Amino acid sequence: MKYLTVNNQEYATTVHQQKNTLPYLLMLHGFMGDQRVFTHLIEDLSKFCNPITIDLLGFGQTTKPTSPQRYREEYQADDLYSLIENLNNEPHYLYGYSMGGRLALQIISQHAGLFEGLILESTNCGISDPEERKERRRIDVERAESITKNFEDFLSNWENLELFKSPVPQDESSVALYKKIQSEQWPPALAASLKGFGTGSMTPVCDTLQKITTPTLLIAGSADEKYQHINQNLLEQLPNATFSSIEAGHRIHLDNPSALIEKINDFLENI
Repeated sequence: MKYLTVNNQEYATTVHQQKNTLPYLLMLHGFMGDQRVFTHLIEDLSKFCNPITIDLLGFGQTTKPTSPQRYREEYQADDLYSLIENLNNEPHYLYGYSMGGRLALQIISQHAGLFEGLILESTNCGISDPEERKERRRIDVERAESITKNFEDFLSNWENLELFKSPVPQDESSVALYKKIQSEQWPPALAASLKGFGTGSMTPVCDTLQKITTPTLLIAGSADEKYQHINQNLLEQLPNATFSSIEAGHRIHLDNPSALIEKINDFLENI
């Protein structure tokens, strides 16, 4: 792992291997996580690509601003654009899970042609309806307050959300690592991230999806009914997208890593 400074923010970055014959895959984690949530995928991914993992702003070992404004999508997208330029590796493919997927869509929207392919796991494009967005913003603020008020209670409630239930057995060591990663995040930064880049705060890109011509693989868990529906809508809007449903809940990379890796491999080979 090394630290790259972009726009006065220090990003913890790991280029796991650099084989000239293989493409590079930049992986963006979700809320409450950091790059370690992909640890169990790296060995198999390295057989067909060069994985790059980072701690997003406010998470893991990356700089942790306490101002929600610094987490706005335009600033984070600009950070990652600069980070990619510093890495100077290509061809590049982009992978985003949940919050990381929302950020991936923001980057693709702002920097067309930067990536040769996009993979979105359990991702949405934001909330277009102003009233629905306002209500979600209220929920995000409540969650932010609960994070700073009693982080242990928040962790317990978060882990027990129906969204994260898996229809298949999970690897116990991976689940234990996931819980450890979540517990090690810094509450003030989590709260600021929610207020600045929560689904209710970010500018939706739903109305501009038809302009995104980057080949895209959409993935949702079979038991994640909400995101099954969301991804069907994304599939209709994105002009160059395919959709795969994998037996899993919301966290496909945790619930069914082997099936996920197979889908990623197929996508990169046939793009």
